Amino acid sequence: MSSDAQREIEEILAILDRNPEGLSTSQISELIGFSRNLKTLQRRLVSLSDDGLIVKMGEKKARKYYPFNVSNKKNNGHLTDNTNQIFSPESQKTLKFLDTLPHARPKKSYNRDFLDSYVPNKTAYVPEMVRKQLFREGKRFDKALAAGTYAREICQRLLIDLSYNSSRLEGNTYSRLDTQKLVEEGITAEGKVHEETVMIMNHKEAILFLVENAQYIELNSLTIRNLHHLLSQDLLANPEACGNIRSIEVDIGQSNYKPLNNTHQLKELFELILLKARKIKDSFEQSFFLLVQLSYLQAFEDVNKRTSRLSCNIPFIKDNLCPLSFTDVSRDDYTAALLVLYEKNNVEPMLELYVWAYLRSCEQYGVVKKSLGEIDAFRIQYRQQRKEVMGLVVKKGLHGDKAEDLIEDFCKKNGIDETAKFTAMTLADLSTLHAGAIIGLGITEAQLNKWLEKKS
Repeated sequence: MSSDAQREIEEILAILDRNPEGLSTSQISELIGFSRNLKTLQRRLVSLSDDGLIVKMGEKKARKYYPFNVSNKKNNGHLTDNTNQIFSPESQKTLKFLDTLPHARPKKSYNRDFLDSYVPNKTAYVPEMVRKQLFREGKRFDKALAAGTYAREICQRLLIDLSYNSSRLEGNTYSRLDTQKLVEEGITAEGKVHEETVMIMNHKEAILFLVENAQYIELNSLTIRNLHHLLSQDLLANPEACGNIRSIEVDIGQSNYKPLNNTHQLKELFELILLKARKIKDSFEQSFFLLVQLSYLQAFEDVNKRTSRLSCNIPFIKDNLCPLSFTDVSRDDYTAALLVLYEKNNVEPMLELYVWAYLRSCEQYGVVKKSLGEIDAFRIQYRQQRKEVMGLVVKKGLHGDKAEDLIEDFCKKNGIDETAKFTAMTLADLSTLHAGAIIGLGITEAQLNKWLEKKS
């Protein structure tokens, strides 16, 4: 994409961010600082909508465009509150108890029976019909491929979406566009506190950890504690609390729920949650169980909700299902569902929010799914080996026949039978290698530049 096109996109997104009530094509045309005829601008807007960067509503002359983070439902010509879309009338009645101030509600402590009574593959938080619906929408490949294949294909989009939405649910004020610039280019938005920038970069690192290690990750203490460490690094007053079960009391804002404060019990229950999760066969039940129980236990000093949101994506990443990016979920709705979970052990509002958010994610990634086309299983199977040998070629400064010889020798040593196919694929990747594509190759930008100089 040219720099001019990128500036146009940024200006359109900024205009819509300033006008959440929505604008028509002609209104946007009047506000933009570059010259574009209406048909060209309309094509640009449709493209941005298809990419999930903005929301379009209405047909022909009545069509309007909205910023991505605004609800995409209309009612009598006006945007509606997502609350009415997400929660059933019954759940909305349940949520009414939150109208009573926390100090006037009954005190609640951790209810161990909530976990003990759950029997994997017998107890079901997510009804079977709902699980089938979510699977139909979330399935991404008709044949079995290596764990993490789909997440790697949409990795850049996932890094931005999940980092932005999960951080937003914590009160982070970065816009989606600013999040994209930070994730992709390392550009910090002006006027933001340091902690907000660190929060997003921590999400990026934690998501990459899950995606790049999908084949090896297990639902155990080591994985979740490492995930917490990545999400909480440089954010906690006590650095030793990152990745460790807490030894201090914690309070829940806006709630009268008081989590456990016994470290030994916390460790025991943390392990029990993961033991039960590993036994759950269905990906969606497993995912939702993790979201619920990790949130409820509050095993860490802080960053528990972020850890639960990323943990519940592990089954999706491993099983090549559409990930859950919490797109369009408001902080108020999420908090309300959590408070019902904390104080009443009622999972229904959170389940309704979870299902709504997952279907929304499937809709957003539907365009990405179509654009991927047929996945080359061989290319996916030897992804790590290609990265390894590409790094060796660059480090050794090899080109032409010498590079080809090294790759062929690498195939022999590593048992790769289709040498010609692997070599051709690797040489093609090397021919387009640039500084923005060296992650995972084990090389520095300086080494790449030195290799490129020899190439010319």
